[in-house]
This record gives sequence, C-alpha cells and structure tokens, in this order.
Amino acid sequence: MKNEKYRLDIIPGIVLALFAIGYLVMIPTIKEFTGMGATPLTNRFVPYLWGSVLLFLAAWLIVRGIRKRKKFLAEGGVIKKMSLVETLKERREVVFSFVALTVYVAVMTPLGFIIATVLYVFCQILILTPKENWKKNYLPAAITAVLTAGILFYVFRYLLNVLLPIGVLSIFGL
Repeated sequence: MKNEKYRLDIIPGIVLALFAIGYLVMIPTIKEFTGMGATPLTNRFVPYLWGSVLLFLAAWLIVRGIRKRKKFLAEGGVIKKMSLVETLKERREVVFSFVALTVYVAVMTPLGFIIATVLYVFCQILILTPKENWKKNYLPAAITAVLTAGILFYVFRYLLNVLLPIGVLSIFGL
C-alpha cells in the first residue's frame, strides 16, 4: 500500500472536481451587481475564475494520479482493494478538513466571522498536525488563529469594504 501513492491524487482530485462543479453551478444564483457599469466584470467574475481554476487543478490531480497508477502497474504493482471505511481512515485529514470547513460555513452567521474563523483555523491546524504534537501546539495554534482572524477581518472589512457576519459580537457594537 505504501507504493500506491497515486491514491493521494485521484481521490482528492475527484472530491475537488465535484466541489468545483457544484460551486460553478451555483454561481448563476448570485444576484448580478454591475456597480457603476464602468467595467464588464461583475461580482460573478471572481467566483467563475476561482471555480474554473479549482476545476482545472482537480483535473490535473486526477490525470497525475492516473499516470502514477499506470506507472505503478507497469512496475509490477498490485492494487489492493480497500473498503470505503479503510480509505476514509487512511485519508482522515482530508475528511476532517472538509467537515471542519462545512461546520465553519454553518456557524459563520450565528457566531460571526471573527469567532468562526478563530475556531476554524485552530481546528485546521490541529487536524494537519500529528496527534502526538498537539499538546505543544495548542498555544501557537491559538495565537495563529487569533492573528489570522484579526488580519482577515481588518483586510476584508476596512481595506476591501466587504461586510462580514458579526454574529454574537454585534452586542459589542462592532
């Protein structure tokens, strides 16, 4: 199984491709805002750009994984069948990352951007850190999460003038 590295590309590539396709399908539901009409670009341009790039990268991962699989088989490798549960256990970081991202999106409005982002970044750091290193990484992860949320809030709110969900912090008048 150690030489079956192609799975590292094919499975995430398929998941990303499905996500990108779903994202691209939802873009027409965005209410179009042309601003002053001075540019042909609307508020749909960046989502289309992002979705297209994500779909391209997902396709690249899939093609790279297929090439690695062919090379693996040409070198005499034998493909070991794995159940879905085994595959998910093997790629638990990917699964937990998607779960964390889903929870992040779900709690963004009630908790607000700052709190949700702090929690998400903190959890994501722990997800990507080996479990045996968690104890010594709590403080750096917390500091990184708070700084990241603060900087992102400042950039989006004050430099880009993007309204972000305030959530429970609205009681403090932010």
